[in-house]
Amino acid sequence: MKLLLIFLSSLFAQANAQYAEGNYAEAAEQYQQILAESPSADLYYNLGNAYFKQGELAQSILAYERALRLEPSHKDAAHNLLFAQSRIIDNIEDTQSFFLSNWLKAIRNALGLQTWIILSIALFLFALVGFFVFAFNPMLWLRKTAFYSSLLALCISVISVINASSLHQRDVSQSEAIITQGIVNIKSSPDRSGTDLFTLHEGTKVEISETLGEWCCVRVGNYIGWMPLTYLERI
Repeated sequence: MKLLLIFLSSLFAQANAQYAEGNYAEAAEQYQQILAESPSADLYYNLGNAYFKQGELAQSILAYERALRLEPSHKDAAHNLLFAQSRIIDNIEDTQSFFLSNWLKAIRNALGLQTWIILSIALFLFALVGFFVFAFNPMLWLRKTAFYSSLLALCISVISVINASSLHQRDVSQSEAIITQGIVNIKSSPDRSGTDLFTLHEGTKVEISETLGEWCCVRVGNYIGWMPLTYLERI
């Protein structure tokens, strides 16, 4: 283990040196080697920067997305992701989704899975203590404070469990993906002879709702259609 850490540390220094010298392809390759052994948000962020410098927009977006999966509060990755996304040709608005749904999803993504789990457990324990105080303390004002505080903590704990469950389901199903190859014609059916419905370009983020053999049904904005799995990479 110690030798592995030394090797990864040396490789990281080499990758940073390659990046500083403008050898972005070599730096990206070395960052990938480190990520295979020890994934981290900062490494994915560095990898995204190396890809972006090479003009590989889709791969840079994918790397930034993976960085934010590991560390949702990574401000640099979030900033660079927005900048990279501004370069995408496709700009599809989701006008059918209720704003509250998007707001709740943003709250869910604000914290990582482990953070939501820890928060839910901590608040549940706080609620238990509060209900204990409410049940056995003779002071009326303290009983009221404990009751309402415990009720609020319990509600937030339940919300935290729901968010953790939603994130876990998202990560297990790997339903979100980035289109990594040029231009893709989205079909009406899982077949190359299907009718072309619309076109998407590399870097666009899609949601996979179904797979059938080498095809998958994707949703982006208000549009739904089929495309080959080989044209995208799951986040």
